[in-house]
Amino acid sequence: QRPKGRFDYDVIIVGAGPAGIAASLAAKEAGLRYVTIEQEDSLGGTTYHYPRNKLVMTAPMKLPLVGEIKVREVSKEQLMAIWQGVLDTARPDIHFSERMEEIVTEDEGYSIRTNRGAYRTAAVLLAIGRRGTPRKLGAPGEEQPKVVYRLIEAEQYRGKRVLVVGGGDSALEAALDVAAEPGTHVTLSYRGKAFDRVKPKNRQRLEAAVA
Repeated sequence: QRPKGRFDYDVIIVGAGPAGIAASLAAKEAGLRYVTIEQEDSLGGTTYHYPRNKLVMTAPMKLPLVGEIKVREVSKEQLMAIWQGVLDTARPDIHFSERMEEIVTEDEGYSIRTNRGAYRTAAVLLAIGRRGTPRKLGAPGEEQPKVVYRLIEAEQYRGKRVLVVGGGDSALEAALDVAAEPGTHVTLSYRGKAFDRVKPKNRQRLEAAVA
């Protein structure tokens, strides 16, 4: 245990996706001095960048201060509304449009610098997910603007030839959404012999689309 007086905060939480929101609620419930910073202007992490009306498959969850949320299949908009309801109910301290720029070890704690200020904290919890660090192929030309690492809107690829690389749920969902656009030809490339890491419903949708 570190003396509380030595730091402005007990913990700084970085990221306001599902993990960051849950951590914020837990910190508030425990009476910790905390603040959560999120570089986007809204909550939801990766969900924030999903295409409109994307079907999101999740599982029931129990959140501190809020209780159990029983959802399994919802649209992106419905899930974002659920998260907003959580924030309106529990009111965790989240700073939106604030980007972490530097973490420095300092006096058995940390000094955090953002684009809007600085914090001294005993601990840092990174809840930033993996969206910001995509795995790349190392292929010539991948720095071109036509190569992207997340699907924002399938409509922008209407009538084009599109290569989707990957074999997880995100890849299958992107390929299926783009393929649904009129006049679009989609090739799905995966190094594995089968799509063994995907949800059954996505596998069924893919089989139907191929047929």
